[in-house]
This record gives sequence, C-alpha cells and structure tokens, in this order.
Amino acid sequence: MEETRQQRRVKEMKISVLRAILAVTAVFVFVLAAGTGSEAACKSITKDKAKEIATYIADVIIAGRGIVAEHQPLINDPDKADKGFTPEYVEQKIRERFKEMTGKDVSELDPEARQVVEQVLNAAKLSVKMNQGRINKPGKGFKGYIPAVFGRETGQILKGRCNIIIKQTTFKYRNAYNQPDSYEKTILKKFEDPSYPKGEGYGEQTGKFYRYLKPIYIKKACLKCHGEPKGATDIAGRKKEGYKEGDLRGAISVMFPVK
Repeated sequence: MEETRQQRRVKEMKISVLRAILAVTAVFVFVLAAGTGSEAACKSITKDKAKEIATYIADVIIAGRGIVAEHQPLINDPDKADKGFTPEYVEQKIRERFKEMTGKDVSELDPEARQVVEQVLNAAKLSVKMNQGRINKPGKGFKGYIPAVFGRETGQILKGRCNIIIKQTTFKYRNAYNQPDSYEKTILKKFEDPSYPKGEGYGEQTGKFYRYLKPIYIKKACLKCHGEPKGATDIAGRKKEGYKEGDLRGAISVMFPVK
C-alpha cells in the first residue's frame, strides 16, 4: 500500500529524532573527553549583562553558520582531501566576522562577556574538529556538514559544558529538535511582522532565565538548499522551501539562567 503524506511525515520525524539522539550522544561523549576546565565562566550570567551576552552568542553562531555555508563548495569537493577547513581556520574566520558584525574584537569585550564568547568559540571549534574525518574524506561529494549541523553541534557542546541552550528555530524546521516552542513561536511571529525592525533581536527575562532570539535571513549561499524551485530535492535529499535571498529563515534562540 502506498504511504500517505502523513505517514511519510511521521516516518521522517522519527528518523530526525533518532539522528538527533545519536548526534547528542556522540557530542556528549566528545565533550566529556575534551572539557577545557573553564566552564564555570558560563554557568550563570549576570542579569544586567544578559542581553549583551545573548546577542554576542547569537552573533557567533550566525557568523559560524555563514562561514560553513560559504565553504560548502570546498567541503564537498570530492577531489580534494585536506581542505584546510580546520578548527583554527574556522575560529579565525568567526572572530573576523564577529568584529564585522559588532564592531568589537573579542579581546575587547569585558571579562564576563569575553569568557562566554570564548566558550562559544571553543564549542564551534570542537564541532569542526569532530567532523574533520568526513570533511576531508576524498572521493565523496556531499559531506553533510552544513550550517544547521554546525549550529546544532555547537549548541549541544555548549549545553554540555554550560547552562546555555541554543536552537536554530523556524516554522519550516527540517529537524524536530528545531521545532519552536510557544515562546519562540510568539517571537518568530514578531519577526514576520513587516513593521518589526529587520535584523533586530528580541530578549527578555522569563523567570530565572533570559531568553533571546535573533532573526536569520536567507543569503545567497543558502539558496542552493533552501531556494527555488520550491519542492525540488536539494543536495541533502530534502525538499527546498522556495526562499528568496533576504527572506526570514527563522532565528537563533538563546536561553540561559541569570543571577
């Protein structure tokens, strides 16, 4: 009997959840073996610094996602083994992009903010390090190391080391982990409102936690997987959403306890 659309959707969701569980397990084991010993810096963040630090966290993730997206032709080159896409290379590129975005070098941030940002950078480097085998595997095209994977793994590493939770959330999610909760849905709707300032994040304290979302938009490098024609299969085997450059894709969601 031919599967119904709902049955296919349920099957895809189950597969996504299983993949997420396996990825979380692998990341957790790796984090336990590679802790830096300075995780206390991000266990709890000062209330009056919460918005600033949440913004910086989102900026690092957005910068890293962009760099991974822009390097997809290199990462997926089957004729090249050593790509030079190393943790150190990616860290340097993120630092440069961060300065472009914020007008500040990481070294210029105040001590509390700098310690947290360094933890995010360390998590980003670990994600790249964990994937060196597949990034540099010769004879294979699409490697599967895409912006969403980078962001998810970086977030999982941070969650294991700190009390910082990161999601790449959107109404058109591909991975069940990124499904927006009720709070995120409310803020995503704000971002969809044409009157809302484009690119401006939104944050507030909710109970003992600070929550912050920063919108992310479709860039040229995103169109290969998320652009037109809508419904066509992309390189990862997923259906394209039909986005155009500049469209709202979703948001980086950041949550952490404050003191």
